[in-house]
Formats: sequence, structure tokens, C-alpha cells
Amino acid sequence: MLLTNLRRKKHVAGILALLASSLLLTGCATSGHHERKGAVAGAATGALLGAIIGNQSGEEGEGAALGAVAGAIVGREIGRSKDQADMRNARPRSPGVYDATRVDYGAMMTEDEKRRVRERAGKDEINDWGYYLTSDEKRRILDRSEQAIGL
Repeated sequence: MLLTNLRRKKHVAGILALLASSLLLTGCATSGHHERKGAVAGAATGALLGAIIGNQSGEEGEGAALGAVAGAIVGREIGRSKDQADMRNARPRSPGVYDATRVDYGAMMTEDEKRRVRERAGKDEINDWGYYLTSDEKRRILDRSEQAIGL
């Protein structure tokens, strides 16, 4: 009878631990990465420590349940503080702003002009053509493109 009563208590305590953990974790649906990981890790660690401590008093199931709940709360709070620190340290994203002063010379150059610039630069791949062009070459390309669109 005593053995059956202990097993029942352990099952009830285990079910309570699962319920408490699931309630805590559902609150993390909109939380950050560290907060979710902290709650799970805290619940696991708390359940383990609670079971060890509870074993000393003969209540390992209840100890595991209480430890899981306490660990999940503490782990979630530690994770939340890490998420908030990450948000404070994150660089603000600037929207993609069109820079009217930036000219895509590569789109206006002929293949022969590109070949000559590649040879002069000693590179096969060039991303910023304006860096390798002289001011006279830039003026010529811009004049040609303005004539092409009728300015």
C-alpha cells in the first residue's frame, strides 16, 4: 500500500511538473531565443536538482516538479535579460535609401571600355567601376549617357 501511494505521488508530481513547464513555455511563444532556451534549460536543471533534493526527504517527484517550475522561471528571466541586451546592442537597420550621387558606370560602359579598365586595374572582377575610372573617363561616359536619353 505504501509503495503504491508513493508511485501515485510521483506520477502526480511528474504530471504537475509537465503541466507547469508547458504553461511556462507557452508564454514564451513570442519571446526571444535566449528566453526560450533559458526556460527549457532551467526547467531541466531545476527538475534534476529538485529530484536530488527531494530524494533526501523521500519526495523526489514533488521535488522534481517544484524544481522544474522554479528552474524554468529563473532560466526564462536570465534568457530574457540576454535577449534585451542583444536588442540594445543590435545595430539599427537603416532602410535602403537611393543614393542619387552614386553612379553605376558599369551599366553605361561598353564591353571594350570594361576590358581596358580591367587590364589597367589588374582585376578580372570589378564591382565599383567608378573607383577605377579617371575623371575624364567618367565625364565622357556621363556625357554619352545624357545624349542617349536626350538631356
